[in-house]
Amino acid sequence: MSPSYRPLRWSRAGVALSLVVGLAACTRPRAESPEQPAPQAPRVEVSQESLRGSGTRPGQEGPDPIWSVSVNRVDQQLAQTGQMIVVPDERELRAVDRSTGQDRWRRPFSMSYQYAVTDGLIVVSASNGGPLEVLDAVTGVTRWRAEDTQDVIVHQQAVYNRECVGSGQSAKCVIIARDVRDGRQLWKLSADRFARVTDVALGARVPYAPPAGQYVAARLNATARTYTTVAVATGKAGAGRLPSRAWYGFVAGDLLVTTDNDPPRGDQRCTVSIATVNAATGARGWSGAVFSGRKGDGECVKRLAHHQSGLILIGAGTRLVAVTAAGRPQLIDLRTGKAEWEGATSGVPIDGDDRSVLVRRNADEGELALLDMATGASRWTAPDPGLSGASASWRSIVTGRLVAVSGATGDRPFVVVYDVPTGRQLGRYPGWLAGAGDDWVAVSHSGGSDGITLDLHTF
Repeated sequence: MSPSYRPLRWSRAGVALSLVVGLAACTRPRAESPEQPAPQAPRVEVSQESLRGSGTRPGQEGPDPIWSVSVNRVDQQLAQTGQMIVVPDERELRAVDRSTGQDRWRRPFSMSYQYAVTDGLIVVSASNGGPLEVLDAVTGVTRWRAEDTQDVIVHQQAVYNRECVGSGQSAKCVIIARDVRDGRQLWKLSADRFARVTDVALGARVPYAPPAGQYVAARLNATARTYTTVAVATGKAGAGRLPSRAWYGFVAGDLLVTTDNDPPRGDQRCTVSIATVNAATGARGWSGAVFSGRKGDGECVKRLAHHQSGLILIGAGTRLVAVTAAGRPQLIDLRTGKAEWEGATSGVPIDGDDRSVLVRRNADEGELALLDMATGASRWTAPDPGLSGASASWRSIVTGRLVAVSGATGDRPFVVVYDVPTGRQLGRYPGWLAGAGDDWVAVSHSGGSDGITLDLHTF
């Protein structure tokens, strides 16, 4: 995946990345030009920093928070593990009680970091290379640690990273796989200084680690420009190989998949070209095209999920959510290229999980609709929440029971929460969407002169 098209992940939804981007690279905008500035003066979208000390939150609707805590800055999504909520508070990682908000533990870090949650463990890695620590989620105690790691990728059973001795062209590098539970080395492969396991997983939402399959996709040699499948259990390179095509390379079920999201010269249909092979045998599979939808100005959006959703690709197994040439959502079986369903009306998929697909009229504006992942049937529609999806303040999260999006009225951001089965609006809160689970939504907002407050609302 070329750097120019690598989606930002771990530090913002979206769900990018590497699988990860550090806090230093992901901050809320200080100012943002509005779509329709007032005649007297340009409007500025409020940021977390500009709200420090304001102490006003007009327009709240819905249940009051069950608890509130003060934070310095939250630029990565919160997560739940067991009965705790993980709060990435600037250069400190905190775990608070799900019911009370009381701190269970705190861990400061001297560097910008990203984190991933998997099976009672929290993997913390330096944003720009450095130490890796795996913490017990209940106690915060370090289970194991590795030094000088680069491009850390976390799956539910294993942690992958590159390690190099030396620098520049003379560097000797390997990709190492370790058991996430104890740090035991599973295997290592000789590689170059640009090698990495892919950070893309179909349907995976950061900061939760994606499930492990039989293979991962890796680029072992930058010169070869090839994605190679590697057996998770043994580290043996599989026969499945495909040329890297500048965008995504990933494993979906038993397939190695690559995409080129840039339409061919002269193409006006927002074409995304896809190629697949069998991950184990290398047997050629379906190759063809899907489409990415458009922004409000007619420009191709290219991505197949909104970059602020915490997802790279919407789908599950070998089923990928995309758009038809006519601009309708569709679910494609990557094994055959056949559409399992097409939406009844036009719209661009922006978020989802393994049961639901959140669609917007255009990728960056318009009303919302929630579709059933299995059938494509519409569950409900909702009015445009107000903020352009091109804004850095846009956020969305779909869970089993809730849909939460960040929007704005005028220059004031807010979070609106919907019920998945009915579409009923459950809450509307001034601030920014900081995380969500099946029955909770976290909202950050001004906390007065002391900084920023994080509220947890349950439904």
